[in-house]
Amino acid sequence: MPAGFSVINSMTSLASLPEKLHEQVLRAMQPGEEPVLLARPKPTVVNRVSQPYIFFLVFAIFFVSLWVCCVGFAALPFLLLFIAFPVVGIWRTYWQMQRTVYIITERRALVVRATGRKGWQTLSWSLAPGLVKERVLRADGSGDLILGYETSRDADGDSTTVPQGFFNLPDVRRVEQILMDIAPAPRG
Repeated sequence: MPAGFSVINSMTSLASLPEKLHEQVLRAMQPGEEPVLLARPKPTVVNRVSQPYIFFLVFAIFFVSLWVCCVGFAALPFLLLFIAFPVVGIWRTYWQMQRTVYIITERRALVVRATGRKGWQTLSWSLAPGLVKERVLRADGSGDLILGYETSRDADGDSTTVPQGFFNLPDVRRVEQILMDIAPAPRG
């Protein structure tokens, strides 16, 4: 079995998770639901979520360097905050990946992840044909499975669509195959 995966035969196998994550997984499971696969994302600094922060960081470093060359060091403390924002964003996405687990049961696909110091989010999709909307495959075999999209509107009425699913899987094809094998066959 590839690194980062472990097939679960009983709930006691979840004990390998950090304590708080383990508690949240148990809360997310329905009575009588058996996990088939437990997967954790491969924590990386450069990923789908951190890319905007990285682009902003490059821009911030360029801007601060240009400012120091042209104006001097007068506003340097303020300008360093300009660099701190994307660094904190990159660190937060890495931290969140370390506190995320993907679970496939005989009924559902679940994502359990930390959203802050004490906050947790659980996303759930019923297993059905066509559950995987998109697969992103990288050269090393890792990738993402997009299971749905969340659309929200801001105060101006502009909508933003954010993909939801399993991100940074070490072996994305294997997880997709497990989802297809477990999903009930289409009726007809």
